[in-house]
Amino acid sequence: MIKRLFIFTIALLLLQNIFGEIVNIGIYHNNKITSFIFHPEEGEYSVFTEKGKLLKIDKSELLELKYSNNQIHIKSIDKDYGSFKKVRFIGVSATNSFKIKLSKSKRIKVYEDNLFVNLHSYYNYFQLINNIEINNYIAGVVESEVGRSPPPEYFKLQAIICRTYALKNIKRHQAEGFSLCDKVHCQAYNRKPKSELIKAAAKETNDIVIVDSDIDLIVATFYSNCGGETAKSEEVWRQKLYYLRTVKDTFCLHENNAIWEKKIPKIKWINYLINHGFPKGSLKHECDVEYFQNNCREQFFENQNVQIPFTTIRKDFKLKSAQFNVIPEENFVRLEGKGFGHGVGLCQEGAMKMAKTGYSYIDILHFYYEDVHMINLESLDFFKADY
Repeated sequence: MIKRLFIFTIALLLLQNIFGEIVNIGIYHNNKITSFIFHPEEGEYSVFTEKGKLLKIDKSELLELKYSNNQIHIKSIDKDYGSFKKVRFIGVSATNSFKIKLSKSKRIKVYEDNLFVNLHSYYNYFQLINNIEINNYIAGVVESEVGRSPPPEYFKLQAIICRTYALKNIKRHQAEGFSLCDKVHCQAYNRKPKSELIKAAAKETNDIVIVDSDIDLIVATFYSNCGGETAKSEEVWRQKLYYLRTVKDTFCLHENNAIWEKKIPKIKWINYLINHGFPKGSLKHECDVEYFQNNCREQFFENQNVQIPFTTIRKDFKLKSAQFNVIPEENFVRLEGKGFGHGVGLCQEGAMKMAKTGYSYIDILHFYYEDVHMINLESLDFFKADY
């Protein structure tokens, strides 16, 4: 009976996964976790192992899980529960959340819904998966990505974008046993959100995603600040997408990340150019560095038919953006830049300014993404069924 209940519970979770209500997020991704404390914050949790239901705990109790001899050893303050191959913490109340504290960290993180604990396939540590209702996950992503200061209208927009991005990339970590990780590689996801406005925005935009003219989920890219002009997708990633075109954006021009500068020793700059193929004859002396103005998001720093992509220079010198002028100054060159991020898609600071000015999230969306459509996931399934 116990094993049947366990199988039914896991089957129900898998069924929810199929229909998109629940997502599996790898948390503490790439951390080599060998022990941690699990403590319910809200609600009650049933603890299942491969042998069936082990116990039920609430916020008055905590469990320590340790890696030992390729198994997960579980104990409370006064009881040893033994060792297992897998552990599932399933919330059984209307609302459930839990705290995690790693053994070598003072920081405590809070997550919502369920936790799966597996043994890593190749290494001697745990794999932690937050099995979570998608709106709870989206709310956590929005707060992790933009904080709690933007206006509510912007939170709605960011929730739709983050949902679209998540579902577009839902199989990114499939080979590892979960959908997405908690790093910026997928989307930043730090913990349960604190903002009630963000939670409300995720629920208010429930199931809304962005699609292109073929009813496919768009590549919903975003970044901090475009510096006054967004980039075309092919200028950064070589893939041309009709809805990611150049947009003149005056809304972000006076925001925090609109401009930046960085000084680099002139000899270092010259050596860098020579190493990338610039003819030495054109750079005989340090004083030969010429002023270069990057107009209209040019793709290459160019001299005598030698080209270096601005995106490469950005990466090599750890710059905020690939949009900058080169200004010689005695023993230095000053890189005078605009914007922060890759520049393709939604400019967050520009969009926040638009929201503060009174634009709706629908208006803001169509300002940055050309000729796209917002659609409910149920409608998406309906349209796709015809293909």
